[in-house]
Amino acid sequence: MSTAFRSAPQTRRTPSTRRSPLYPMTAKQNLGTKSVGKPSPQQRSLHSAPPASRLPLRAVSAPASGMSAVKRFPATETMPLWLRLLIQAQRSSVVVAFVLVTATLFVYSSTVYTQQLWSKEYRKLKTLTRNEREMIATNESLKNQLALQAGQLGSGLVPQTPDSTIFLQPALQRSAASPSTNLPQAEAVPKTPLGY
Repeated sequence: MSTAFRSAPQTRRTPSTRRSPLYPMTAKQNLGTKSVGKPSPQQRSLHSAPPASRLPLRAVSAPASGMSAVKRFPATETMPLWLRLLIQAQRSSVVVAFVLVTATLFVYSSTVYTQQLWSKEYRKLKTLTRNEREMIATNESLKNQLALQAGQLGSGLVPQTPDSTIFLQPALQRSAASPSTNLPQAEAVPKTPLGY
């Protein structure tokens, strides 16, 4: 004969006798007892009740019928084919969605990075073209200033004529210098094995 244990029924406290552990009982909650030294019978029963974790256990007999107390669930049936296909499609769609989201994030980040890089290089190109225009303008103003100075009478510059052209004679061919043969000879290095 199998036995099971069941806990004894618990006594429930009435809401009026409960008190918060943080606050002392007031005279109204004290259930009309004026004596400080002697607790009322209701208070004694509250203090003498065992905690819920230490309630005594009593034996309960198994049911009279020959059936066991444990219910057996029916064996799980195999899922139909359409349901298995739907589950497989759902799993594969989750994988495809993850791959697509990853690819989308990669394309988006590469597009943003490319645009930032392009705008940075474009600003650099604009700066270089502006500097080039400024250099061309400065060069042309210097040319103009030199032309104006050359046109003045007291500058000491003479217009170019064929009579004032200077011709230079070509230099004679020199033989190629041979390397010096009196270099100090390097000390002879003994031929010993470097390692075994």
